[in-house]
Amino acid sequence: MLKPRNIFIVLLIVVFGGFIFLEAAAPKPLDWTPSYWKTYTKPYGAKVFDEIFTQNQEAMSLDKSIYEVLTGDSIKGNMIYFNTSLDVGKVDAEELLRWVAEGNNAFISAEYISKAIMDTLGLSKVQFNFTDQLRYTPNFKFDTLSNSKSYPFEKHINVQYFNNLDTLNHQVLGYTHLINKDSTTIKHLPNFIKAEFGEGKLFMHLFPLAFTNYFLVNGDNSDYTEKILTNLDYSKNIYVDQYYKDQKQLFQTSILEYLLTNKYLKWAYYVILAMTVIYIFFEGKRKQKPIKIVKPYVNKTYEFTSTIAEMYFTKKDHLSIATKQIEHFLDHVRDVYKLPTGDLNDEFVKQLASKSGKEPKVIKTLLEQINAIENASRITKDQLIQLEKIITHIKS
Repeated sequence: MLKPRNIFIVLLIVVFGGFIFLEAAAPKPLDWTPSYWKTYTKPYGAKVFDEIFTQNQEAMSLDKSIYEVLTGDSIKGNMIYFNTSLDVGKVDAEELLRWVAEGNNAFISAEYISKAIMDTLGLSKVQFNFTDQLRYTPNFKFDTLSNSKSYPFEKHINVQYFNNLDTLNHQVLGYTHLINKDSTTIKHLPNFIKAEFGEGKLFMHLFPLAFTNYFLVNGDNSDYTEKILTNLDYSKNIYVDQYYKDQKQLFQTSILEYLLTNKYLKWAYYVILAMTVIYIFFEGKRKQKPIKIVKPYVNKTYEFTSTIAEMYFTKKDHLSIATKQIEHFLDHVRDVYKLPTGDLNDEFVKQLASKSGKEPKVIKTLLEQINAIENASRITKDQLIQLEKIITHIKS
């Protein structure tokens, strides 16, 4: 029979596992995050465009900034940029315009375009915000004729359009077509223009979603994207940007953020965390690595001294004991007072008395005893005790 603790663990695992299964089996919602990345099949990815245009036209990909591309390589032809924004700096903008002026073509499709480029061309744009009185699904056309072909975009978005065009320098190539519910108000807002710049051409387009999977697979909308690109010079090389992409930001996130953006990796990560917590809670506090028993250091000096003393005491060899005491005392003098003990004369007595703080006559008495013991063949127990007392007195 299972213990109560084990039953709790089993129930916890079953509940957590069931929750993970239901979450993993649930239909994955569409990711409408703009990416414009050539390998992404999400609605706002650009895999379809890459397959039907980039690969068919043998266009080359650019994975560097404008400045790096144009200063590092000698390239000619057409450049295509499409992304939510092309907010490049002044140096990049000047380099791109210089390249166009030399006789090349640049196609930019973005809702927000670098101020340096817009100011140089004398352009400005505004955003048209839909209200309740207007239809919230814009159409895109190449002219303002009522019976001309329009291409719908069945999503709720706000559209951008140019509002200060110079008809001498800017040619309108396309419009956003808006109409209210009762068809009494019709608007044609210019969103695609051509600007002559030096010997080249700069095409500005404000609807980059025309290059996404969602737009291209809807009806015959791919015709619209194809037509806006027919303005390029296909006799020259074509380059498609892969550097200025919203998706690029996702590749710069942390590993943890990448795990949490993937449904299956996220739940695998949660399972690991949950199992780790369960293990620590139920097993970590019950099992502990054995603590090694460290035996205390055994001081054998005392044991050795006791043994030697016992031997001398048993044999009653007082002279040998006295000799050892004298040697130990002289070692003490050399070590503590830094005095030579080779000649135990009056100068030695004077220096030892000064450093030890004892009276000279006490030291002389000790030296007399040492001399007597060294010249004797045997000494009595009383002589040994007297030697011990005077040595202890001087060392204290």
